[in-house]
Amino acid sequence: MSLLQVGLACSLLRESFGELVEKVGTYLLHNGGVSLTDIIGGTGITQNQVKKSLCVLIQHQLVTFKAHSKGSHMIYHMTIASVLLMVRYPRCIHTGKVLFGDSGELIIEDLLQQGQSLMSQCIQRVSERLEESLTNSGHEVSSVGKIVKQQFIALVEGQFVQRVSPCNSEVDVAQNGAQETGGIKTTTSENKFVLPSNIEAIRYVEGRKRGREEDDAEEEPKAKKMKRSEEESKEEEPDAGIVWHLNFDRFHQYFRDQAIIQAVGERVDSTAACIMRTVLNIVSADTPTLLSQANSTEVYAHQVSERMPPKPKLSREEVEQYLKVLAEDETRLLSLSSIGGGGEYRVDYKRASELLCQATIEAIVRERFGAKAHRIFRLLITKKMLEQLQVAEMAMLPSKEAKEILYTLLAESFVSLQEVPRTPDYAPSRTFYLFTVHLNKVARLLLERCYQTINNLCLKRTSECNDNKRLLDKYEVYERQSEAVGSSGDELEELLTPDEKKRAESVRRSLNKLEHAELQVDESVFIITNYLATHTNL
Repeated sequence: MSLLQVGLACSLLRESFGELVEKVGTYLLHNGGVSLTDIIGGTGITQNQVKKSLCVLIQHQLVTFKAHSKGSHMIYHMTIASVLLMVRYPRCIHTGKVLFGDSGELIIEDLLQQGQSLMSQCIQRVSERLEESLTNSGHEVSSVGKIVKQQFIALVEGQFVQRVSPCNSEVDVAQNGAQETGGIKTTTSENKFVLPSNIEAIRYVEGRKRGREEDDAEEEPKAKKMKRSEEESKEEEPDAGIVWHLNFDRFHQYFRDQAIIQAVGERVDSTAACIMRTVLNIVSADTPTLLSQANSTEVYAHQVSERMPPKPKLSREEVEQYLKVLAEDETRLLSLSSIGGGGEYRVDYKRASELLCQATIEAIVRERFGAKAHRIFRLLITKKMLEQLQVAEMAMLPSKEAKEILYTLLAESFVSLQEVPRTPDYAPSRTFYLFTVHLNKVARLLLERCYQTINNLCLKRTSECNDNKRLLDKYEVYERQSEAVGSSGDELEELLTPDEKKRAESVRRSLNKLEHAELQVDESVFIITNYLATHTNL
């Protein structure tokens, strides 16, 4: 855990949950496992505020806790990796839309907003949002709850959503506030993806939101309203105690597979990419893999042929030929482990992560230092170690220009210099100076710079939002009014002048570019962390 990672984590906590939660999270990151009393003393905020902040962090699986060895109090610990995943939330939501449609997108967005939720409550909220959206757009509303429920089940069956269970209620943690948080721990791997036995009783209750809005309009006393909501929750939650949240390991597996498929498509063709997609679907369906796993399970050629999509239409012989081409390619993403049954193949995840990381670093070198530096960098990766004159000769560059590029890369730590003495005295005249690339070292360097870049983008975006908050709020009202039926041009111009509208649209475009840049940098972060996870011995 570096200072750059901590800085980014603090920015994400402040942006998502506010300053109080950020202060508690920062203290946990800097001090590791601490008690409630330590947090109160270290942050200088009240006990009630600390409890509420811990409630939020535990609800979103950012903080874990366990009883002290003496059993007198609870120890809280924050995992920085979970906090840094918040940058990847939009990508997870987009994945839900691509794989499961609008309902899947809203389900994932709801679970990310809530941190964890009952299946019945999530279906109710998402169905209400979807129904409202369809009504406003003039579309026919029918069987919304049924569709949302089907998509939630599909997410569970695809292992994108998993179960969690309440913490042991026998532990007396009331004095520390953990009992109020409803903290969770992940269930065993056997029942993570088991649907509730009474799933048929889970359904969308139409009109509940409308009834709540009518009750709010009547200004019912707060005590009576709370009592009624408690009674409703007891009656309307058939899956009480079965809580769900996102399985980020499954999302990461999907992101890795998509990167491999894209690399195969660029290397060979779209048909080879389709075959690789089928291979990865078979592997992930049988045994979901971890990012640190070096190889997949075996896949037979006849399995791939049977599970190929209708388009492109390929015979079994053509599928086997493509598999052989992929296995014989120098990238070695697919390896032939047996020739029986038309061929038995494995996906080499370790080799794939290395190639993806190498391609990412090469793209950064090309953007920062130019095409000639990229040529030298690739040459050093291929040849391992070369002298300065050898680099100039093989890269077909003048000696002076090659020297300048090499020492620029050396100063930026993209290239390392290895001394090989011919005599024990290390005399410069009798020493070889070899340039090389340590991919693991460069990957860790770029990972830190990526975290710094994302933090800068977050701070810039927050600053833009704060500086133009009033203008953006007015623009949102203007958009709602412009969509409303019967709004005249004069009424809209009173809300926002043409100059303000132009400036607001410019700010919106700037914010969208910053958000898009964050996601692009996070893609590099994912590829580099995937490489480091599969090369932990480096």
